[in-house]
Amino acid sequence: MNICKAIVIIIFCSFLSCKKQVSTNPPPNQVGATFQLLLEEAIEGSFGSISGISMSIISPKLKENWADVEGFDSTTKDKELNIDQPFRIASITKTFVAVAILRLHEMDVLSIEDPISKHILPTSKQILIDGGYDPDAIKIKHCLNHSSGLFDYAMGNRKFIDKAKSEPKKRWTRQEQLEWAMESGEKVGEPGGQYSYGDTGYILLGEIIEQFFEKDLAQGLRTLLKFNELQLDHTWLETLEPEPENMPAPVHRYFGRDDVTLWDPSTDLYGGGGLMSTSPNLTQFFHALFNHQIYDKKETLELMLTKNAFTGDYDPSEDKRFKDYRYGVWNVNVYGEKAYMHNGLWGSQLIHIPAYNTTIATNFTKGKSDRLLKKTILVIKNIEE
Repeated sequence: MNICKAIVIIIFCSFLSCKKQVSTNPPPNQVGATFQLLLEEAIEGSFGSISGISMSIISPKLKENWADVEGFDSTTKDKELNIDQPFRIASITKTFVAVAILRLHEMDVLSIEDPISKHILPTSKQILIDGGYDPDAIKIKHCLNHSSGLFDYAMGNRKFIDKAKSEPKKRWTRQEQLEWAMESGEKVGEPGGQYSYGDTGYILLGEIIEQFFEKDLAQGLRTLLKFNELQLDHTWLETLEPEPENMPAPVHRYFGRDDVTLWDPSTDLYGGGGLMSTSPNLTQFFHALFNHQIYDKKETLELMLTKNAFTGDYDPSEDKRFKDYRYGVWNVNVYGEKAYMHNGLWGSQLIHIPAYNTTIATNFTKGKSDRLLKKTILVIKNIEE
């Protein structure tokens, strides 16, 4: 590096370090403006890695809901982001699927203690058996909390992503993805014996829901999760049901440098992912969940948040990849408060902090900023009631 270039970098970094940071303790009449400044700060501080952000907040402390955007809907930056633009929420779909399964559980249609063999298709059962698994030993709850021992077809190794990149228009079936899991990797372990995050268990949960709704996962989610009552009119399973009318073009999705927006949705569709939504719709859903507007019994929410008790000698503290995953949500700690959240691979975050009864959804056109989420929570925390 030459001396002139080094001097330029030093001056640039000094400028950034001197720039005034957005306060997380604003006066009451400046809270909304502060959230907007936080969006700007996140983009400006990303060194170009974040093109746009949408964020939605529901909190009694705010007196009224807040939602807004900053930036663009793609890395080309030729179209400004709109709060009503939908996006693939990827693995946040797992939360929806988990809640739907637990709705069936509270209705006594099934039990999460049931073996999956009782509810999946005979073809899926045989694929598992041929792959060296015992579907009679894998319980529904094992799929819910990622302790099934199933190899993750999607991210267990690079093979599936490489295949999707080479054939982005390929229309996958759930059976093909299940077979891919059998052929691409070894069994992680015995059911209930360890944590291993993956999509394979959740596409099986999607299949279970379908068995009660004439093989229609979309209808199952809409019915069990009360989409109409909650006015989730911008949320749908991409290509498995009609897109709502007059929807804007979706926000672009990226995997590394690749724009995967035009990949066939079936790469991530059958339960592990698949839903399209907006930031306001995500907060509506998650806030309703924690305010007892979806489950018929309060005990079901308590069950959803139950900490997993692993069998055998597995020690989570020795597993670098362990995260405290309950049934469809991670349990995390934020500034000393318990919170529940889920992320999506393409740049979405959804979190609820019970102590403040606050729900926040963020979506990044590309990249993400945990600092934005933390500072937003600090603003909420600091509001005097």
